[in-house]
Amino acid sequence: MRLWTHARLGVACLALLPLLLLAPAGARAQGTNTLEGRVSLPSGAQPAQSVRVTLTQGGRRIFETFTDLSGRFIFAGLRRGAYRLTAEGDGRLFETTSVDVDISSIGSGAQAYANIQLAPKAGAAAEGQPSSVTAEEIDPSVPERAREKYRQGVRSAADGKAEQAAKLFAEAVAAHERFFGARMALAEQLYKLKRYDEAAAAYRKASELEPERAAPYVGVGVTLVAQGRYEEGARLLRGVVELDKDLPAPYLSLGYAEMMLGDYAQAERHLLRAVELGRPPLARVYLANVYEQTGEPARAAAQLEAFLKENPDSPQKEGVRAALDKLRKKARK
Repeated sequence: MRLWTHARLGVACLALLPLLLLAPAGARAQGTNTLEGRVSLPSGAQPAQSVRVTLTQGGRRIFETFTDLSGRFIFAGLRRGAYRLTAEGDGRLFETTSVDVDISSIGSGAQAYANIQLAPKAGAAAEGQPSSVTAEEIDPSVPERAREKYRQGVRSAADGKAEQAAKLFAEAVAAHERFFGARMALAEQLYKLKRYDEAAAAYRKASELEPERAAPYVGVGVTLVAQGRYEEGARLLRGVVELDKDLPAPYLSLGYAEMMLGDYAQAERHLLRAVELGRPPLARVYLANVYEQTGEPARAAAQLEAFLKENPDSPQKEGVRAALDKLRKKARK
């Protein structure tokens, strides 16, 4: 794979969508509350591409953002009040969809959640349309057999059937070698199955098809980190964040790799950025480990406290509480 060089980073920058706040500076920092959620398709799967999400209040646009690779969005600096969230449809299969959310009753500095499920356009489901849309599906050069295999793969992935989904996405690729969306979907399923060498190869092939898209390079970097190839993975992910510092996807794996390499200063910086952009739960756990390793148990405990507050239903909560108790005792000594 031809990984991004510094020369190519500048060219690719023009092609990437901004994934976070696009509102003017004067509209920011209105308050201390945060609103976050995810955009999903009617099947429950995430959209194949970023979706524009707009936040309005009383008909006035407050913020605008794009979802990240997992369909997630976040708005910070909000006052208490009633808001409307609107996810933009694709004009073909899914309607522009809005939900109302009232954060009038929450306290200062609180976090609210609201998800948006895109509504199908009238008649789309009856016509057997796919549950996910990519530019490749709309492109008439993608043969119908490839599209159909891709649709079946999306449904299997949404049902948690990773082996079956990977097989179907591979068949979609076999039917149309330049099917970028199917190659990315195949790579994601292979990663879930821990077939890391195959996943990395699929991401690399996708990057050759679309060399100016960030997602394949992030996929390769994350896969390298999962394999324990921390130096290689961190090097690649640093290149991605040099290109776009507001892209949420690379930071968690980059911070983890740096933590494992013992570079705690860089790990802290990148994990804090992960929290700022997307608040992945593991970022709090990794930060706690970083602070424990650097002899700061009170700061480590604060990260685990934040984890429990932000993820009250986490299956790991009991283990986190036990670790938190030990850190609190250590901090009191």
